[in-house]
Amino acid sequence: MGRVSIVTLLSPLFALPAFAVPADPDMDGDGLASLAELQTKYPQITEDIFLDIDANADGFINEVELLAAVEADLLPASITDQ
Repeated sequence: MGRVSIVTLLSPLFALPAFAVPADPDMDGDGLASLAELQTKYPQITEDIFLDIDANADGFINEVELLAAVEADLLPASITDQ
């Protein structure tokens, strides 16, 4: 079996499923999402839910908090899950 076909067979094992990564709500590219930015991707998010997601209470959601929110079912895993 050639190298290309082995890589082709193994590559799906290392790929992250698209549904496992939440939509990136960071609109201004600063690496953080404000409530307004989060609501552009997830309009159902209230201020109370935002405060639950904002674990370090800095007023912004970082990537770690975003992924934790998906794991805690506070956010859908993708926009199509809404």
